[in-house]
Amino acid sequence: MQRYIMIELINTIEINPLKYSKEDFELPEAVEYPDPEEYFLKLTETASRLTLNFNGIQKGSNLVDIETIDDESLQMIVAGKLSEVEFEDPDENGFVLSFDGGIVLKKDDEVLIQPSCCGDMENIENWEKVIDNRSFGWAEMWIGHPWVLYKRENGVISFSDYTEANINEVKNVKIKFEVDESEFQNELGKVIQHQIRFKNRILDILKKMNINNAEVISKHMSGIE
Repeated sequence: MQRYIMIELINTIEINPLKYSKEDFELPEAVEYPDPEEYFLKLTETASRLTLNFNGIQKGSNLVDIETIDDESLQMIVAGKLSEVEFEDPDENGFVLSFDGGIVLKKDDEVLIQPSCCGDMENIENWEKVIDNRSFGWAEMWIGHPWVLYKRENGVISFSDYTEANINEVKNVKIKFEVDESEFQNELGKVIQHQIRFKNRILDILKKMNINNAEVISKHMSGIE
């Protein structure tokens, strides 16, 4: 096993392109296309008929790098998110949920960690805990479920495969891959800045839409202060 893996962290949101279409479309089902290449082609063929710019991080994925979303598409996405909230109730302004998604860890073109069920952009704080954690044993990193385990030792961060096991019940954890701690910290700093910029872009859109509590809502949507 290669000890130090050159990595890239990517901040993503999960986008279903049909949500933003004014026409009736039906996404192809993955089970209908066992070949990932064929499924990806069918998916992009459908998405290309939409006005939303849709480019997944890998074939068959609805996870999109927030840095690649143009202003027009982001405005559509934000408007779609707001449509989920009943603004007639003033208390609802503070309860706009964060976008589904989160951080993806890639090595070359291979995705090694990606957000799982119930993962969202607020989970960035769990990636920050990896650096802040001073213990040397295995710990959980919540990215949705299943999640992963990690440990820090001698300037190296080790990650397990996905698991739904309680950390107190896990024995003989197998290391899936390891990364250099300083490189991980450097990449994490980049995605934090990307997420802050994403929040500011959302804030600008909300202000143009004359949405009350725009600052608070932009923080909730983006999952970061």
